[in-house]
Amino acid sequence: MLTKVTILLIAILSFQQPAAAEAEIQRIAMEGWQAARALAPKGGALDQLGPVNLRLRALDKFPNTSARYAETAIRAAVSAAQEEREELKLFLVHARDLSQQMALAGSPAVSPLAIDELEGELLLEVDLFSEARDAYERATKTRPTPNAWIGLARASDRLGDTVTACRAYTQAGTTKGLPNSVELEISLYALKCRL
Repeated sequence: MLTKVTILLIAILSFQQPAAAEAEIQRIAMEGWQAARALAPKGGALDQLGPVNLRLRALDKFPNTSARYAETAIRAAVSAAQEEREELKLFLVHARDLSQQMALAGSPAVSPLAIDELEGELLLEVDLFSEARDAYERATKTRPTPNAWIGLARASDRLGDTVTACRAYTQAGTTKGLPNSVELEISLYALKCRL
């Protein structure tokens, strides 16, 4: 009887540890992402990297693909903040490879962002509007978040594609989870769509 209980307890703990580890990776990934994104208005200054480096070191403790994806996403965000376009593109290729590995294993990458939305956001930041629009277009088809729709609208607008921008802003306005901060942007652009 004791042996069966021990085996059952080990089995239960084995299943709980990966879930706890994934939750911790997601928490660290979001903190690292936010710290890296906070660098963008400051130009990614090296003396500002402390919070980012703390999160990268924390992710190093996890030997799995989701931690590597999060680490790569954070490094890509730092590259974007520093306007390092070629380095950014290399990180995004690596992140896509990791995302595909995770999808094959049955757990697609979502933290800090799914790959297409991640690419769109960072490419838009470095003024690669066409590539950003393409990435956001894929994101709206695979995982249509408010951020993906807003990103598609912004990238399309920067390219002068008012039709796609209007469609994306309209869709964003009907998507659940829309941040209050973009409601005014959507309303103002709706006036342009009516002209």
